[in-house]
Amino acid sequence: MNILYFLVKDIFQKKMRVFLTICGVSIGVSVCIIMLGIGESIKNSFKDIYGKRQIEIIIEEKDQLSILLSRVDAHLTQEIQGISAIEDASATLLYLHKIKGVAVPVFGWEENSFLFDAVELIHGRRPALGKKEVMVGDSLARSLGKENEKEIKIKGVSFIVVGVFKSSSPFEQFAVLMPLADLQKTIHEEGKATFINVKLKPQYRSEAMIESTIKEIERLFPTIAAMRADAFVSEKTKFIVMGEQFSFLVSLITVIAVALGLANTMVTSSFEKRKLLAILLALGWQKVEIALLFICESLIVAFIGGALGILLGFKGTAYIFGITGINALVPTLGIVFILKITGIILGSAVFAAAVPTWITLNSNPVEIIRSE
Repeated sequence: MNILYFLVKDIFQKKMRVFLTICGVSIGVSVCIIMLGIGESIKNSFKDIYGKRQIEIIIEEKDQLSILLSRVDAHLTQEIQGISAIEDASATLLYLHKIKGVAVPVFGWEENSFLFDAVELIHGRRPALGKKEVMVGDSLARSLGKENEKEIKIKGVSFIVVGVFKSSSPFEQFAVLMPLADLQKTIHEEGKATFINVKLKPQYRSEAMIESTIKEIERLFPTIAAMRADAFVSEKTKFIVMGEQFSFLVSLITVIAVALGLANTMVTSSFEKRKLLAILLALGWQKVEIALLFICESLIVAFIGGALGILLGFKGTAYIFGITGINALVPTLGIVFILKITGIILGSAVFAAAVPTWITLNSNPVEIIRSE
């Protein structure tokens, strides 16, 4: 324990070297979070939207490249609900609106839509049809609260904020919800929807039945395209997948650079302490115990740098999204994502400790002591 205390104390005696190493680790970790967190946040946000509501099928305009340009007849929901496998169907109109330079998704939902089941009303009430009312996500409400605003103007029409809701999806947390007919009228898309969400009856939620239902929908309505919700997310986030490949490459290079920086620090540290370590080996210390000392030293530096890097990464990503006006997609502190980043940090630390450990354990302690 005294030796471990000595090594920990020795780490912080070399203030400049440790400071630069911690800075390198923190910058590397923050880069990984920024590069990998964006795509993961967007995909998880959409997956959460559909998964929590048990939406199996999405219907959109056929051969339409962008979901924002898709337009289907909103009244098709009544006919679609007539299919035996379908429990419920709900039309959604999506419009992107700018509020003080920030892109905000505006959703038009049918009054009795099952989509409301996955959002929690935490203040006020739902907007009433024809009253020019909206409710907003908790994140957007906090943003508006700073300005003490109770109205949102869309296409020159003022809407009163009558409720605040909470959603597990970051995309919806920064969104505006209003009755479908009100949004249709406001953006001059009467009778239209961007897509239709389809929920199947429990006994029809198998792979085979979902595919069979998709074929039946497309046979009955040739002008629309139906697809599985997970396939829909993958299709509409192709740009994210391409970006993720680039992000992964950049992150991999960054992790290698971080690991090499840590290794350089540990090699230098091992040479400075080679006499002490040689004495410990000569006194009968096991090689495993020496290896653990190096790993502990590397983990301490990596932990401090990693913690700062995680903080900087999320703060930096929020800032980037803030200046680009896409606050709805700021990554959240998901436990799985944090575990991935933690794994990267620990892996780098172990790699960094492996180099000096190998050098030390393959040295002759007698020769080292004699040379000193």
